[in-house]
Amino acid sequence: MTSNSKDSAAQPTAEAPTSVNRHERVLDEAARQLNQKGVLLTSLAEIAAKLGVTRGAMYHYVADREDLVFQCYRRAAEIIARHLREAERVGGTSANILVDFISRMLDPKEPEIAARAEIAMMNQTQRDTIQGLYDALTARLAHLLETGHREGVLRACDIEVNARVILSLVTWAPLARPWAHAVGPMGAERLRSAVMATVLEGFSTRAELPNYQPLDLSALAPQVVSAFDRDAALEAKREALLRAASRAFNRKGIDATSLEEIAGQLGTTKRTFHHHIGSKQEVVSACYERAFRIFLFIKDRMLEYSGTRMEALSASMDALARAYPNEDLNPLSPLVGHGALSPEGQAKFAVRSDQLGDAYHELIRQGMRESTIKDVDVHARALMLPGLLSWLVKDDVPTDPLQQQHIAREIANLVAVGLKARS
Repeated sequence: MTSNSKDSAAQPTAEAPTSVNRHERVLDEAARQLNQKGVLLTSLAEIAAKLGVTRGAMYHYVADREDLVFQCYRRAAEIIARHLREAERVGGTSANILVDFISRMLDPKEPEIAARAEIAMMNQTQRDTIQGLYDALTARLAHLLETGHREGVLRACDIEVNARVILSLVTWAPLARPWAHAVGPMGAERLRSAVMATVLEGFSTRAELPNYQPLDLSALAPQVVSAFDRDAALEAKREALLRAASRAFNRKGIDATSLEEIAGQLGTTKRTFHHHIGSKQEVVSACYERAFRIFLFIKDRMLEYSGTRMEALSASMDALARAYPNEDLNPLSPLVGHGALSPEGQAKFAVRSDQLGDAYHELIRQGMRESTIKDVDVHARALMLPGLLSWLVKDDVPTDPLQQQHIAREIANLVAVGLKARS
């Protein structure tokens, strides 16, 4: 079916109010499944059963799975725009509007919105539509930040980068369930408070931007190996395959990306993956193992950092923000495919996550004891940190290394001092 027919299917005409409501309910239930399971495991039959309709009736609202994803992502952008519009209508300072917007985004009574984890699986027309909607949201939030600086209620910053970070965080925060098992109950108010404090207040007890030395990530870069060292050459080949797979999974989603597609990009065949790594599920697991090697390396450098614990936290966030868009690193994002792991893989994922979480929790507590980090809800605030980075795996992130370093510095600044103007 062509994209035009899909687009027309995406917008049923002359629907009665009850049919319009059912259409929204279809998309809301689909958004929940997309966030939990990914595209291929999202079932039209299961959505129909949940809503008490036949599978055949679903095709009145969506043409196919691709159209369903498109509609969910478009509805997500429309809901975000509505929340921002309503916050602007209430008025007040730009800081007030930002607080109201975040509160509306995290209101548990509002529909869950689909995170853009698999945008690249759609056709080009659909991708351009969704990207255009999010670019418009970024521009509106950037204008709000610029106005807030003129009002004196928000600090100077790169308004576009921080607008993207805010969108990333408020759409990611409700999806942090796989990491919340060690945090305790993550009720709506605790979640809202953690996001609000992250965006506005930061961690640092000091008003000035953090003065830290960036962590050296050169040890993580691909190594030049001798052609005569067979074991090293095989390991380098395996690493190259995992690097390409991680990049593809990040940009298109695990479910929507085949090993044939990745192999084609490398000028090889799927058999190469089977020979060096194994099945697709084994490739996904190996990509996560690779990602955690990168995360744990940065964690170790953070703990070894010579400076205050606030500086160490800033340096760690800077390093993570540089690693995600770096073509040589590009670790698989935890948002992309947790549900695609086997039960054994998910258990291993939980252990690794706990290792990272424990290290960041202890670092924050040390910073609180040395009075460089505020007295905060340690677990909830640490849980928000990955949400500041989840947008960095997409195609619209600059490829220029200097621009990537600038983005990393902006994220580290936000973590330290937030966006609220300080005297």
